[in-house]
Amino acid sequence: MGKTLFAEVAGRFRVVGLSVAIALCGPSSLALANGTPPPESVAADQTGAQEVVAYPQPPADFSPLSASDTDLGQYGFPPRPDAQSAPDEYAHWKKLVSVPRVANPKLQQTTIHNGPVQGLSVGQTLHNGATSALSYNWSGYAVTAGKGPFKKNLSAIYAEWVVPVAQQAFGVCNGIWDYSSQWIGFDGFNSGDVLQAGTEVDAYCSGGTPNTYYSAWIEWFPYDETRVSAPAVEPGDLMGSEVWYTTASPYGHAYIANFTLNQSDTYDFNPPPGTTYVGNSAEWIEERPGIGGSGFADLTNYTADPFTVDYATSAKSKFYPGKSPGGTKRYAITMVCDDTTAGSWTPESACLTTTAISIPELYGVGTPWFYDAGPAYGSGL
Repeated sequence: MGKTLFAEVAGRFRVVGLSVAIALCGPSSLALANGTPPPESVAADQTGAQEVVAYPQPPADFSPLSASDTDLGQYGFPPRPDAQSAPDEYAHWKKLVSVPRVANPKLQQTTIHNGPVQGLSVGQTLHNGATSALSYNWSGYAVTAGKGPFKKNLSAIYAEWVVPVAQQAFGVCNGIWDYSSQWIGFDGFNSGDVLQAGTEVDAYCSGGTPNTYYSAWIEWFPYDETRVSAPAVEPGDLMGSEVWYTTASPYGHAYIANFTLNQSDTYDFNPPPGTTYVGNSAEWIEERPGIGGSGFADLTNYTADPFTVDYATSAKSKFYPGKSPGGTKRYAITMVCDDTTAGSWTPESACLTTTAISIPELYGVGTPWFYDAGPAYGSGL
């Protein structure tokens, strides 16, 4: 990846206790809520999925705002920030946990993997202080620190984002599925694991007829993504999620809410056997994931995707895409394609040189937006 593209990109930047197991399901049952998933994305074996458990529904009169810390943990709510010392975090926590929970969510094992950053190439320092970088699969912001600050108990990352509209590139209707993932999580930047949760926005077109698919999901890579039926996901919805880590099993936790549909649910899960949680990075990412063993998918033409509230916390430190404590480093990552196997595109002729396909723009310390470009956007308009 060359210096010319780095220069072009740089110019665009501005500034879990009591639990019950959930049954897995095949494509038909999950499709009731979210449409029909891409056939190649549904794992043939639905029995070997990541071990995911959900918490029981709290009593009808349960209020997370007045509940004890013990009761919050028992029913799977994120840890409560202190309203006096962290009023902003408390306000976002209050908004998140006030969304009603959905009973009996369904899970579906997929062949999709939202993995560590691939093909990373680091460039110059931008005027907002972040280091520019290129990647084949990630677009977004990452905060890194060598001593693993996110291994501290109750380290958490939060975001709100708008679900983009799924479509193929303008002028393209090629009979294949395009994929995109919007997620927050820990690790994956100079580590082999990723603890994460988010949404997927997928698009298909054949013979002039389009199709789309939307879903929420959780994943601890190198496990593949596990779709969750709650909350439901539709284009234009405002989503919110908190992912947090605890030093006792189950180690990974994700609370996902759809503020527009007024639905939420909570999940906990452990890393795959033999996987070590490093806790050295936090990320807010738009990704083109891998599908099975066939490499990275073409990126959905999502056009624009605002992430409106973004921060991470660990002990007494707070991290943003646009600001982080001393001893850390921030990266602004542009997703690219090229003519290599890892960076390939369909058709190959659409990306013969290193070309940006998803670019982050920072409009405030906690407000990155994402824009697709190049062959992901197309030339039909």
